[in-house]
Amino acid sequence: MLRPRPFHWLMLSLTLVLAACSASGATPQLIGAYPKTTSAPPPPNLVYHSSLTLEVYDPASTADRVIQIAYDYGGYLTNSEMWSVGNDPYFTLTLAVPAAQFSGAREALLKLGTLINETVSSDWTYSGRWDEYATATLTVNLRPIKPALPRPAPFNLGWNPVNTFSRAFGVFASLFTFLVDAVIWMAVVLGPFVLMGLGVRAVVQRLRPKSQ
Repeated sequence: MLRPRPFHWLMLSLTLVLAACSASGATPQLIGAYPKTTSAPPPPNLVYHSSLTLEVYDPASTADRVIQIAYDYGGYLTNSEMWSVGNDPYFTLTLAVPAAQFSGAREALLKLGTLINETVSSDWTYSGRWDEYATATLTVNLRPIKPALPRPAPFNLGWNPVNTFSRAFGVFASLFTFLVDAVIWMAVVLGPFVLMGLGVRAVVQRLRPKSQ
């Protein structure tokens, strides 16, 4: 009779242990796992840029107010130019403000003068901090208010019925005044003599004997 070898006993033991683990029905548990996170890219936002021309009474003082508006809305002056045409100064100032402050800064600038023209453009930004990092620009052109052009004189045809009536009435008034003056002179100068002659005639007729 053959005796089992130690190797056979070892293999038998391992087979029994594996069978016991399978019969228990336990499933291995995942102790821990690193969480998976995905970050979506920030949505794009529009950034506006404006170039506007304003007519103002005093371009020099208005330029200082334009710069102050940039500071008031969290921006700054990026470029400025000044030139003259005759004795009139002209200014061009470029402002950079946070994109979220574009509308407010633009409305404040429009109150400084009369808007002549404006060009607005826009582009997309993909910055995650749009309100803090995106920058809008406003280019302000200042020019003095031009004096009003003289109105052309109306075309004169050489005939004006109002003037004609005025001259005719003046002639009539002169003739009427002359006639009234003549009547007054005749009444004052010749009137007494006429009255005296009528009186003498009446006396003579009374004294003349009546015919039988």
